[in-house]
Amino acid sequence: MTGWTDSGYDATGRADADDSLRRLAATQAGFFTARQAVGHGIAAHDFAERIEAGLWIRVETELFRLSDSPRTKFDEFAQWCTWYEGEAVVSHQSAADLHGMGHLQPRFLHLSTPDQRTVPSNRLALHHRTLAEEDCEVVGAFRITTPARTAVDLAAGGVSQEVLDELVGDAIALGRVDSDQLHAAVANQPAAVADRIELALLAAG
Repeated sequence: MTGWTDSGYDATGRADADDSLRRLAATQAGFFTARQAVGHGIAAHDFAERIEAGLWIRVETELFRLSDSPRTKFDEFAQWCTWYEGEAVVSHQSAADLHGMGHLQPRFLHLSTPDQRTVPSNRLALHHRTLAEEDCEVVGAFRITTPARTAVDLAAGGVSQEVLDELVGDAIALGRVDSDQLHAAVANQPAAVADRIELALLAAG
């Protein structure tokens, strides 16, 4: 990182800490938490000078972003997944929207996480649970439930059968899921959920 030596930062320890944090932040769309910064060797009392120098932006109390990070339409997803430090997955209506399944236009950002902390935003709809790795995939700077898992979650969550039929039909038409994957996804689900997925498959032809 340039600029630290001229600002009174040595070219070894502190520069290395900032470079290390920058590499992490690059995988999170430029976002990082206070705990991640400290874990990479930057003391909490040094945060303010980086903000004042215009290098960091404070997004939330414990969440920051590198000021030169490019903005995208997916920033809000990356922001809140970073807040949970890898313990959150975009799911349910939000996952369906990102996958191009149906036309739900969710009012909230749906995340699944085992983390029970209170989040400083009323934009989030949280589903407290732990997902298997095979139920998730990586999209850019965050994780999202697979189309099959998304369809099963919404079938269990009570969307109408008409809406579910459209979601499943879109996923099949886009080549994102097939009947075998959906059958596997409902293998351990209640019979009512499996029946709803089967009806959606029948509607999709």
